[in-house]
Amino acid sequence: MTEKKIRCRIAPSPSGFLHIGTAKTALYNWLFARSQDGAFILRLEDTDAERTDEQYVDAMCEGFRWLGIDWDEGPKFGDEPQKGAYGPYRQSERSHFYQREAERLLQEGKAYKCFCTREEIDAMREQAAREKRPPRYTGKCRNLTPDEIAAKGETPYSIRFRVPEGETVVEDVIQGPVRFNNKEYDDFIIVKPNGAAIFHLAVVVDDGLMEISHIIRGDDHLTNAGRHVMLFNALGYPLPKFAHHPLVHDEQGRKYSKRLHGANVLDWREDGYLPETLINYIALLGWTSEEEGREFFSLEELKGMFTLKRLTKSPARFDRKKLDWLNGQHIRMLSPEQLRDRVVPIMRKHNLDVDARQQEWLLEVVSICQEKIPTLNHIVGYTDFFFERPATYDEKGTRKFFEKEESVLWLQTAIECMQQADVWDHQTLKAQYEADAAAKEIKIGALVNTTRLALTGKTVGPGLYELTALLGRDEALARMERALTFIQQQSGDTQT
Repeated sequence: MTEKKIRCRIAPSPSGFLHIGTAKTALYNWLFARSQDGAFILRLEDTDAERTDEQYVDAMCEGFRWLGIDWDEGPKFGDEPQKGAYGPYRQSERSHFYQREAERLLQEGKAYKCFCTREEIDAMREQAAREKRPPRYTGKCRNLTPDEIAAKGETPYSIRFRVPEGETVVEDVIQGPVRFNNKEYDDFIIVKPNGAAIFHLAVVVDDGLMEISHIIRGDDHLTNAGRHVMLFNALGYPLPKFAHHPLVHDEQGRKYSKRLHGANVLDWREDGYLPETLINYIALLGWTSEEEGREFFSLEELKGMFTLKRLTKSPARFDRKKLDWLNGQHIRMLSPEQLRDRVVPIMRKHNLDVDARQQEWLLEVVSICQEKIPTLNHIVGYTDFFFERPATYDEKGTRKFFEKEESVLWLQTAIECMQQADVWDHQTLKAQYEADAAAKEIKIGALVNTTRLALTGKTVGPGLYELTALLGRDEALARMERALTFIQQQSGDTQT
């Protein structure tokens, strides 16, 4: 017997941005499908017309693409046509399937027409509340005879699923067996009076007809799983394997609110984080490697190592410090050319005239920052002085390096170092600085930090000798002379 092909899906509702929790669910499904040579399906649950907006569809698909989560089957997106043999892949285009399957359940006696009005349902709930019972449907229409149903004529009705007696067991890969006493459920609605399918029916019909083999989703859906297993069995679909993973929590241990910055996956793109970092970090929010303590993974490594059995039950708190550390590590792993290509658009966006510079020079500028920057956006603060002389000097740095009695000596010595360098490169400059500092008994840090402030207006940045070499001799000396004049004017000493 041929083993059933692995088919996983993500089925977001396009009523907002791509939430980091949805991205986590998508990633786990995608990694599992890729690790098993299976298929990953993107399906949009867009039946709620009031909440669905095409801009959210675009934003959600764009978020998946940025992360590198591609799909084998899915709806039309941008210039990309629908692909896959199990479509359509939008619930709004699949109502005929839901109507057909609901009618089948009616014919088989597994569902029934409910003619109760909203007022009657409310009265049942109020009565239950007075009697301190759970607010369940009483089953008033459960046993209507064909004649009684016919007598209703054109009266609007919903369709309710006839919950069977006994127990429903959800065999969950992560949670273990989860048992539901069917008495805890009332006969729930699967089709509204207007003919629209309720989520429970739509999702099960979609999963069944699309032959989904594994349903990997957040554990907030665990309470729905009992209903879904009942529907799978009633419809005669093969039962998929379930895996309900914990939700993403914020740093205070609460569910990651949509209102928080970073809930939108594309917030991290705007903040200068790499998609490789987000993939790595999100994977760790509920999955552990067999290599104890390991936290850094490439996408290819995750695809080779991911297994459902390593998913954990406990929710993980979002840890910004770990995310920042991982981002730095992934930045270091880029080739200089890759880093240049990623940061040049950011530099251009901040009005740095990168297009007037040679690509090789830009490559060197970016390379000397690679070990320093925690995010791509930091490249601006680490390189803007290459494109324009500093208009001001850091206030704290000025007090520390420009307002000391020795400040003029430090700056003049640094100027002499530059003038005496017979070759204009970072190694020669470093050797010259160290030699002059020793000869004049000046701490090398005083020379380095004073020079950095004079050249960049800042106290932190890429390696001093490297950035000095890239500025060029004439530009570096001009900035040093300008800083010396500034110090002398500030101190009232106009002597040279």
